[in-house]
Amino acid sequence: MKTPLLFLLALLLFGVQPAEAQIFGRIKDAAKRGAERAAERETARRADRAVTGLFDIADDAVRCAAGDDACARQAEADGKQVVYVDADGEPLPVEQQHVSSGGTATAGAAAPAPATPGQGVWANYDFIPGHRLLFTDDFESDHVGDFPRRLEFKNGTMETVEGATGRVLRVKTAGAFDVVLPEALPERFTIEFDTYSEGIYNDFQVYVVGSDDRPAGTNYVVVDRNGTGVGAFQRGGVEAALDNRRFTEGFHPVRISVDGSYVKVYVSEERVANIPNADLGRSNRIRFDLIDVRERGQHDGPLFLDNIRVAAGGREMMYDRLMADGRFVTQGVLFDTGSATIKPESTPTLKEIARTLQQHGDLRLRIEGHTDNTGSADANQQLSERRAAAVRDYLVQHEGIDASRLESAGMGQTAPAADNGTPEGRQTNRRVELVVL
Repeated sequence: MKTPLLFLLALLLFGVQPAEAQIFGRIKDAAKRGAERAAERETARRADRAVTGLFDIADDAVRCAAGDDACARQAEADGKQVVYVDADGEPLPVEQQHVSSGGTATAGAAAPAPATPGQGVWANYDFIPGHRLLFTDDFESDHVGDFPRRLEFKNGTMETVEGATGRVLRVKTAGAFDVVLPEALPERFTIEFDTYSEGIYNDFQVYVVGSDDRPAGTNYVVVDRNGTGVGAFQRGGVEAALDNRRFTEGFHPVRISVDGSYVKVYVSEERVANIPNADLGRSNRIRFDLIDVRERGQHDGPLFLDNIRVAAGGREMMYDRLMADGRFVTQGVLFDTGSATIKPESTPTLKEIARTLQQHGDLRLRIEGHTDNTGSADANQQLSERRAAAVRDYLVQHEGIDASRLESAGMGQTAPAADNGTPEGRQTNRRVELVVL
């Protein structure tokens, strides 16, 4: 958990105005898929806890895995403090602890387990990211105070700022920027980004730009405090948006899946629009058009954007690819940074792997974990092995796949699929591959 004190120190050092420190202080860990940077992130995470005193952990406190009632009861009987921890032995965030009125984690009720793929709110989540990256940017290579170099500025007031979660794009007024791709969007593609604001914020639209600098299609994706989904540029056009007031505050991932004219939009784990006959058009340019609402007296602070990613592809026939190529590459299995803990957003990809194995009883697979070349080769090798094993274990334990049909192997950074010298290349190299045995 990121702490207000660390955010405030970072923001004062890097020039964010004090009035905005409260906004950053409430930002929690975003999905930082843009880089592994495991060592630095782990150091920062430990420093966060040290600064805040997240829990006043006694020297003789008992650390219990989330949901381990027996451990908690025994500690309580012994008069010991209980701290619930994750698989790596680190204390869970405060909201996942059972906290007494004195502010320390105690026994007495099992802490809720971290979100798990395929369970709870993630059970019906069906977004699968495209497999071939066209663009990705997390702004970590941009200088604080600059507009991001890999975006094309159109108008407005925008700059890179830094908080404890890393660098993000701050939007202070109405404005627009374009994501310019190396090729035109294909029939199937996905767009992903994270957005944060506090209270009521700048509404904005995302659309494909045509040759006349106007929308290429009749539809656009709208991110709005009163309804996020697909809007129509012209009267009578198809549209759908879900009134999702939980989106008015906090850091949320937005995901857009396009398959021909079929468009789905997701906010966090929820699908907020599902239109089979939308028209977004196609080109090599995507515009983020930010609408200033301060003139209506409705503006509480700036908007922040992070982790923009555009990829070709999406949901496809896994078995056909396995039979044709002998392997299937996916970037839909996601992990916590520097960890083998599978993120719940991986649900649809894991389900697709399990379904393929269940439908084809003679299919055997080796699950390979791959990394980019950031960090040491030894650390990357070990991480890739743990991640591949985690996927195998999930399929066996949660999907009922016979363990004899699966192998796992870590490849580390030894088999890059793309150039590690570009952001797109490094993210392409952080992947899971399925290989037919």
